[in-house]
Amino acid sequence: MRALFPTLMTAAALALLATGPAQAADCSAARGCAAKFCQIENDIAQAQAHGNSRQEAGLRRALAEAKAHCTDSRLQNQREADVREKQNKVAEREGELKQARAKGKQEKIDKAQRKLDEARAEYDAALADLNR
Repeated sequence: MRALFPTLMTAAALALLATGPAQAADCSAARGCAAKFCQIENDIAQAQAHGNSRQEAGLRRALAEAKAHCTDSRLQNQREADVREKQNKVAEREGELKQARAKGKQEKIDKAQRKLDEARAEYDAALADLNR
């Protein structure tokens, strides 16, 4: 038991160190610009934890810029525009799939289907972002 104790203490200390500065704040309750600031701050903590000073400096500039210019209404308008853009892309990809099916070449159908799936995933992500 005595020989095991130092090993357990070392493991516990390493676990505490590993969870120290890299822990991210929970941004799920934040909305609008506050959520954006929270996410950037989490990214800064990640960059610090990994010793990436260039990324950290860039993120600090991004945070300062966001704090200087972000308003909830502007952010909401940008997100709504992004949703409309992704929605148009889905419609375009659906048209491409329809054309590929009309031609009947399976390879083209598969490619068009993959593109449509990607466009739908981007649209879903933009919708989720709209509510953050």
